[in-house]
Amino acid sequence: MKAYQEEYLEIMHAAAQNEVPSAAELGPEEFVAAAIESNRASQRAVERGTCILRDGLFPLLDNILSASEDEIASLGEFAEKLMSSEGLSDPGLYYRVHLALMSYARHKKLRDMLIKELYYVGMSLYYLENMLSPNVIRLYTARMRLCFMESASYFENGYDDIKDPATRGFIHRSMGNIALSYDTADPASSKAKLDATTRSIEILSDPDVRAKTPSLPWDTYLYKSHQERTTLLSFLRTGLAGPDAFAKVLESAQIVQSRQEKAALERGEPLMPRWQYAYMAAKYHCGAMLLPDLLDGLYSLSKLYSDDDMSAQSLFTHLSAPALYMEYLKQLKDNKYSGDAARHISRMTKRLFALIVRAPCESDNEQLMFYIRQFLYSYREYDGDMPFFEVLQNVFAARHPSTYLRMWIAGKISAQLSLWAADDCPEELAGMTGFKTVSDIIWRRDELAEFASKAGRLYDTGMVHFFNLESYACRGIFQEEEELLSLHAHCGAELLRGHSSTAVFADVANGHHCRYDGKGGYPLNFSLESSPLKPMICIVAVADALASTVEETSSRFRPVRKFDDVISEILEQRGGAYAPFAAELLKPQERRERLRNDLEEYRHQACLDMYRRRTELM
Repeated sequence: MKAYQEEYLEIMHAAAQNEVPSAAELGPEEFVAAAIESNRASQRAVERGTCILRDGLFPLLDNILSASEDEIASLGEFAEKLMSSEGLSDPGLYYRVHLALMSYARHKKLRDMLIKELYYVGMSLYYLENMLSPNVIRLYTARMRLCFMESASYFENGYDDIKDPATRGFIHRSMGNIALSYDTADPASSKAKLDATTRSIEILSDPDVRAKTPSLPWDTYLYKSHQERTTLLSFLRTGLAGPDAFAKVLESAQIVQSRQEKAALERGEPLMPRWQYAYMAAKYHCGAMLLPDLLDGLYSLSKLYSDDDMSAQSLFTHLSAPALYMEYLKQLKDNKYSGDAARHISRMTKRLFALIVRAPCESDNEQLMFYIRQFLYSYREYDGDMPFFEVLQNVFAARHPSTYLRMWIAGKISAQLSLWAADDCPEELAGMTGFKTVSDIIWRRDELAEFASKAGRLYDTGMVHFFNLESYACRGIFQEEEELLSLHAHCGAELLRGHSSTAVFADVANGHHCRYDGKGGYPLNFSLESSPLKPMICIVAVADALASTVEETSSRFRPVRKFDDVISEILEQRGGAYAPFAAELLKPQERRERLRNDLEEYRHQACLDMYRRRTELM
């Protein structure tokens, strides 16, 4: 590798280790100071990493066709390290490097290299899009599928002319990974995935195909295809799958289970819990297990590992098993089980938070975040148990301090702005959900402020999909990542809408990036004008801008802004980006000075509140 590439990797390593320290190790004020310094160190890492790539890498990628063989080789080695097993993860840069290498191979007519790079570009798109899971929105599936299909097409077109075993391996890996580009939430797509995995299994099982390249790890390829076909359990849950689908998925689940049992025997260790679940679920869907037994099995899996175990198996039992438990519980119609279920969910939730607040940043983090999102999308509120509002606050406090602080501070600002609006222009707020009349606004001021505070504490909920994107890349943002980040508004609304404690705030999450005049912003399909929370969305949009002036609320892709510059922008853009009534709340000089002074106290209070939550979760 080149020196600049090694330096960038060193910066990534240092940044990954530069996490907010455990609350158990520090007192409250020490924790606040450490949280502030952690954020500043992250900003310095981004500045340095951006300079390194701007001077060394990007000119090479822009002129890839004139690159030397040595430069091409160094790029491949660099890309491999960007998505290593050492805790590093920069899928956006990984994609850009492999996209350039694919262009090079195609232009130079290097068939073997093209087959390999098509596979890697497809995988990099998968890594990017996987941030959206388990939400059903997809951006890159079509592009991903085209890459895998083009690489796999060489099986029918010139396979025998390819002499390099590794290249043939990339063809089979691409063929197996076509299945990754199908969404199992859609029955038609699930059927296509079933067909893709079945074709891959048939080819990988063909003795004539194996005989052509005996050195390839055929059994590993075949096993992974059976694992992928086992993931179609969600298709079976729809009730739209036919008997052939049940038979094939159950066959794969049994094969995976048998191999797991053999491997566990050889290691002298328990079965891997993820595949224990898969086998139980397959039996349930095929009628060989009752739903209460499956739920009891999942609850037993959730207790297998201690809270201090950060292995991949422990992550599954602490995070995914509870999510699956709650997802299957929705199918249970026996009320006699609901009391036990509520107790089980309460216990699993407490253990889940105990793990996520302890998990270091380099602890299989992308898998950790997927499991957290899976848990959030499956969570069920029970009377007397933790409201979803509190679940979200705990997740953000435990895993992404800058977003937690930003929303906490925005909540405080929103509450203050709403009180000023109640004094200056209560008619602008009347008609809003929960506050129908001017009298409601005037006489229920405390309720209004609490409502506004909660709206601010939830508006960026969708960022739970992009913790890693904001935390690990030590550089500026790429277009593909901007496209992903813009989906946080819709994703946040989807999460909030499903729970009684947060549903009323879904429009705030969805609309806080919409311009008041309708001439821009996102998402495009959201109508600010028709929302019953329009006034509150307008207030939160102003609060979000003001919160961005506090250094600790900034992410690596969200620069810190000067307070006076933001105030000027809000006032200049009233009637454009910002609602006139919300902007004009800031016209009095004394209010601006009060906010300026309050922000420092808000920052301190927010850090202390994050400390409290993290301490209670331990």
